[in-house]
Amino acid sequence: MDKLWIILSFLLVVLCFFQYTPPIQVKKPKLGVPWAKIVYTDQKQKNTNPNVVYHQVLSSEKYGVRGKPDYIFQKYMSRSFIPVELKSGRISDEDPSPNLGDLMQLAVYFLLIEDVYGKRPKQGRLVYKNYMFIVKNTRKLRKQVLRTLEEMRKMLDTGEYEVEPSFVKCKSCVCRETVCEYYKYPR
Repeated sequence: MDKLWIILSFLLVVLCFFQYTPPIQVKKPKLGVPWAKIVYTDQKQKNTNPNVVYHQVLSSEKYGVRGKPDYIFQKYMSRSFIPVELKSGRISDEDPSPNLGDLMQLAVYFLLIEDVYGKRPKQGRLVYKNYMFIVKNTRKLRKQVLRTLEEMRKMLDTGEYEVEPSFVKCKSCVCRETVCEYYKYPR
């Protein structure tokens, strides 16, 4: 009986190990999604495919956001939606992780798709020149984007905002060396 419990425990640990995937996976850049069709694109093409929505702003009154993902794919079997956002920049090989602003943009697309299409996406993709990140739509990411949206609304309503410059927050910010008056960490 003890051997049976040991074997079952071992199998459970092995299964859990193979089930776990990190919230963000790093891959080589690739545009398409296997076993999926395009249902939305921000491309300004003429409506060549009647089953694809072209160049239309998606809007959510529930979350108070609007946006235009580059592509939305739908899996053939599960019918799940996968937003794909293309980025023209490159990611540092030292720390291959997506920019926080791009991650928040993808998280907003998760909210938009959930409201517009009625189905919460399980994942999305950020495709840079040198890396692709498969990002899970986790509770943590959802809380983070909802909190960020609330902070942005408060800032717009009151005109007040708190600045918290730091190396971690500023290192990949697009405003760092252009319009930011708070960029002060040593170079």
